[in-house]
Amino acid sequence: MAKLEVYQFPARSDNYGVLIHDPETGATASIDAPDADATIEALYQKGWTLTHILITHHHGDHTAGNKRLKAPTGCIIVGPRQEAGSIPAIDVEVSEGDSVAIGNSNALVIETPGHTRGHVSYLFPEDGIVLSETRCSRSAAASCSKATPR
Repeated sequence: MAKLEVYQFPARSDNYGVLIHDPETGATASIDAPDADATIEALYQKGWTLTHILITHHHGDHTAGNKRLKAPTGCIIVGPRQEAGSIPAIDVEVSEGDSVAIGNSNALVIETPGHTRGHVSYLFPEDGIVLSETRCSRSAAASCSKATPR
């Protein structure tokens, strides 16, 4: 059974980046690419090499680092088929039910529209991990914890 390592780091002025890493194979994915410099620094600190970027949706604050990260690493950029035309340097288009391998771990792609029409999340059932853009930013954490569903 795969055991992904998860590393969260500050990105941009108000958010976080997330890396997942398979220590058995060395495969490492960034969840979205909000800030290339912060992602490169986090990879350096951990001693990991980027192999994939898993894009949740097309907004610029989630795809801004795609080309800068792909150029030196050759990483594979995976993202929602419905938004592929708006995702820089996308290599693999995914939709509901597709599978994405990060090393020895497999993610199930789940379409989770709402924030955008084509938004996707990545579920790694054997690792007990779900990765989605829908998370609190640092500046909104207090508001998120007090949010009332509508």
